[in-house]
Amino acid sequence: MSSVALITSQYALTSPVDADRDLAPIVAALQRRGVDCRVIDWLDESARYDDLDLAVIKSPWDYAAQAERFVTWLAALERVVPVANHPELIRWNLDKAYLGELTERGVRACPTVYCRTADEVRAALTASRGRVVIKPSVSAASADTGLFEPDDPAATALAAHILGVGKVVMIQPAIASVARVGERALIHFAGEFVHAIRKGPLLALGGGLLGGDVYEETITVDEAPADERELAQAALAAVATLFDERGLGESCPPLYARVDIARDADDRAVLLEMELFEPSYFLDLVPGAEELFVDGVMARLTNECAT
Repeated sequence: MSSVALITSQYALTSPVDADRDLAPIVAALQRRGVDCRVIDWLDESARYDDLDLAVIKSPWDYAAQAERFVTWLAALERVVPVANHPELIRWNLDKAYLGELTERGVRACPTVYCRTADEVRAALTASRGRVVIKPSVSAASADTGLFEPDDPAATALAAHILGVGKVVMIQPAIASVARVGERALIHFAGEFVHAIRKGPLLALGGGLLGGDVYEETITVDEAPADERELAQAALAAVATLFDERGLGESCPPLYARVDIARDADDRAVLLEMELFEPSYFLDLVPGAEELFVDGVMARLTNECAT
């Protein structure tokens, strides 16, 4: 019997508003295929991995506060078991500097300025023509992320906080449609589009979340327009080319990917983010989609493609 682990976190297992609802349907689907499946908190030092056939990085959602520890743990994990997605892909995706690389390769992504000093932050805010979003380049669950007018002292304060904890500040123009209607997330398994969901507005103007201290997204199943599906495929193709050039190409696409897209002022599809190692798949909203995910897992277990 093959054995698979879904790697998660205590937060994803216990959060009253943001638990990983994908875990139960995936475990059940794998068990129906005769696969032993374990759910493991990546910080569980008693966990064994050397008897596994595959470790799937699913929801280690507390990684951002201890990114160096996570990277060290991942390096140790890949020495004893195949990992999906590929660890090198995960390391690349940890830092949202990847948006710059995708832009250089012709993918229409939200323009981003990366700031490493207070002077760079001031220059970027001064040059901004409208509202901005400020966040760390390594972050999760909208932590230390805010929507501001560029002259708001709170914007400078948040950037100073991010720099103070040793992270790079990202400054992006706020896309008006995100504040009005949110963004769309396109879920892909083994390189194929599966379904889309809409995530409602999350950030409050002036900093913080619309829900106050509670991180709670409004999620609904949605249809993805053709141009958004094309943009998602272009982004995935750019990633594949990038890793081929580094000699790290895989014989199959990433097991999973979530591509977040918004509409700009000209109603064009724009890439906001590409999650290649810890996205929600929203399987609780799309019954049966877990079987498509498990198809990709089985392909790896039966050596139809490399991890």
